[in-house]
Amino acid sequence: MTAPIFILAGEPSGDKLAASLMRAIGTAHGPQTWIGVGGPAMTAGGLKTHHQMDQLTVMGFGAALTAYPRLSKFADRLVDEIVAARPRLIITVDVKGFSLRLATRLRCRMRATGWTAPIIHTVAPTVWAWGAWRRHRVAKAVDGLLCLFPFEPDHFTPLGMVAHFIGHPEAFNPVYDRPARPSPAGVAPHIVILPGSRRSEIRNLLSPMLLTLEHLRITYPGITATIPTLPSMRAEIDAVMRQVPDDAARVTIDAEDGALFRALGNAHAVLAASGTVTLQTALYGVPGVACYVTSGLSAAIGRRLVRMDRVILPNAILGRQVYPFLFQEEATPQELTGAMLKVLGDADAGKRAADDALELRRVLRGGSDSFDANVAQAFAPWLAPPEG
Repeated sequence: MTAPIFILAGEPSGDKLAASLMRAIGTAHGPQTWIGVGGPAMTAGGLKTHHQMDQLTVMGFGAALTAYPRLSKFADRLVDEIVAARPRLIITVDVKGFSLRLATRLRCRMRATGWTAPIIHTVAPTVWAWGAWRRHRVAKAVDGLLCLFPFEPDHFTPLGMVAHFIGHPEAFNPVYDRPARPSPAGVAPHIVILPGSRRSEIRNLLSPMLLTLEHLRITYPGITATIPTLPSMRAEIDAVMRQVPDDAARVTIDAEDGALFRALGNAHAVLAASGTVTLQTALYGVPGVACYVTSGLSAAIGRRLVRMDRVILPNAILGRQVYPFLFQEEATPQELTGAMLKVLGDADAGKRAADDALELRRVLRGGSDSFDANVAQAFAPWLAPPEG
């Protein structure tokens, strides 16, 4: 009987990416037995798991310190389970701090037991944005690295790592095939509000975003807005909206499947939390503004470690400002309103956003027409049957 493959993801975006890896591997290398930690997309793809994915989700430096003892015990438990199952391959997807901790401990146990299996991490740490020293830790912890951005392998291959650029799955999604949306000259604009996919983000960002919408009504009395979200976040959004003035809360909330792209299809601009969603909105060709608010401790540490010009993914990939980014004390309703008015009042914003979307897709596909084919090719050295 073929040994299983262990795969781990710890948040919704990682769950979807890991599920796409599972699909690509299954198509190219035959049906597999999947064990590990994941969410609904991975479970639908055949993952057998006894663990809740969200126990790995930690936001901010301060929260990471507080959660360390719990996550350390969980990592030790997973090491025990992996060694007992003896999988043919271990794949970790994102949640970089936990994944590398797990890989390091697992390698120590492998040496002690005399058993070994390749450890492959997907989604490279953003050493190009902060913490370049982290690449050395990656090189020591894993056997291979799958990168979503074309400039990432060059940060790791000089260390002797096997690093592949597999493209970004979003760049292959046909949902982004759409005509440019003109700027809302003479019509009431529609904006999409994206306060994040985590409770802490919604608590920190949604209120100033809603107040920004209220300020925008001075210039655009007929402005409308939608908040697309996950069903699990609906209660958190409702709780915040009950705390803001009635006028500021006049928005549509969509928590059904396909909410994001349904909302973007009617959008003239977005007001978004920094994160993967800014790449999705940029690929869709919608202009807008990005922002983020976190704890004082996390903000202070972040300012020392992070290159703010590379926080927003479309900005980092194209090397220019696709979305202006307002961080921490800059992300007030007054400042956000000013930034949004510039976007909504720019007659060329929609055309530039459409051009940016085409360039992003070209860069993130890396000359390929199939994400699955890229994944299958990258995993071939570890999954191909032995010769002879």
